[in-house]
Amino acid sequence: MRNSWIENKLGKDNFIYSEVEELTFDDFYELIQSYAYTSSNHIKKNEKICFMSKNILHYAVFVNLIPMLGGIFVPLNPNSPKEEILNKMDEIKSNKIFYDKSSDLDKNNFKNIELIEIIKSNEKKENIYSWPKINETFCILFTSGSSGKPKAVELSLENIETSSHISQENLNVKNSDIWLLCMPPYHAGGLSIMFRSLIYRNKIYIENSFDPERVISLILDKKVTIISLVPTMLFKIIKLMENKNIKVPKEFNFILCGGASVPNNLISQAKKIGILVVPTYGMTETSSQIATASPLDKFRPDSSVGKVLNDINIKFNKNNEILVQSKVVAKYYNNKICSSWLYTGDTGYLDNENYLYITGRVDDLIISGGENINPLEIEQIINTIDYVEESVVVGIKDAYWGEILSVVLFARKKISIDEIKKHLSALDKYKIPKKIFFYHTSLPKLDNGKYNKKVIREYINENS
Repeated sequence: MRNSWIENKLGKDNFIYSEVEELTFDDFYELIQSYAYTSSNHIKKNEKICFMSKNILHYAVFVNLIPMLGGIFVPLNPNSPKEEILNKMDEIKSNKIFYDKSSDLDKNNFKNIELIEIIKSNEKKENIYSWPKINETFCILFTSGSSGKPKAVELSLENIETSSHISQENLNVKNSDIWLLCMPPYHAGGLSIMFRSLIYRNKIYIENSFDPERVISLILDKKVTIISLVPTMLFKIIKLMENKNIKVPKEFNFILCGGASVPNNLISQAKKIGILVVPTYGMTETSSQIATASPLDKFRPDSSVGKVLNDINIKFNKNNEILVQSKVVAKYYNNKICSSWLYTGDTGYLDNENYLYITGRVDDLIISGGENINPLEIEQIINTIDYVEESVVVGIKDAYWGEILSVVLFARKKISIDEIKKHLSALDKYKIPKKIFFYHTSLPKLDNGKYNKKVIREYINENS
């Protein structure tokens, strides 16, 4: 039997930092063991165990402990409505939730679910640990659901370890680096930081939520050198630093940015204050990254997400959809028949130097008057307008046109509809939005930072 990641990485070197404590690898293993005795009585072999907390450290503990006790780790968002939690649990046939007091669970909402509060104990049991085999399911993650119902994805140990290896080859994270973890730990973006740090003995700094002022303080105090963010988070940090005329210390390494397209002007703004932004493209189904810029690549073309990582093959179908084949590709829950290629739902292309460009989503394609329209092309132009912070272009059903192009935007100052249309004058007329809506605050988003297009469409319908 293979040892777990933490059992292979014991030692006195610092591993996890937070505002209140520092843990070595030995300390972290002791913390895992302190929950093992009481948890082992509630976990059967290959049982799917849901986990909820508002404490990221507890996710780090139980993403190790549950597989060590033979279970399958299923992290859920403690802020989700009860209906969403119950629907996800029903989909994977799970009836157990491990939780802590920070989750604020209303037990009356989960009457048919076994709720198990995590409790420390000094008691020890011998020979209680196991570890999944290389192709066994390690954890189940749900996709964000940004383009439909969230899907359950089974990640194996091979998926996770392969993804970690090829990411490390490209990013070359050093033992002296400290990676800030402030991303949701129930999505691949947050969990992959934990996985890579354990496998490669790297350091992480944990923040239970994203606070731009706090992140800037950690950068200036040289407590973190690498950060993972989505573009909306990056935007807030850069604006604050620009307003305060702050530049980052030379010890800071880079910000890995993904989850959505990273505007070129945002990358340029970051560079002016000393921040290197490394774009990345990936998905839950590929255990994290598919293509990522190298921090050492000074020649990456604008708008590209870097080169496809080693050991990942991609091709394109006739609609320019990206297909992926690799050991990082996981399977959907209970999907016994796996295609040799994963259809990503994203469109894109490779240039002559093998840089990958993402041009949109297959299901985001808008068909208006018989013309196929990529909303990303329009959004990228609108976002270059002064005072415009964010924009989302969607298609709204229409009896005559099929779909009407509508844009919702958030701007810091009043901007006229005519000015917006003037900026789009270089586009074909059928790409000019017929309806434009101004949103009063930052546009609504899912917990992973992607735009919540369902809510945005509702806003358009209410204000049409």
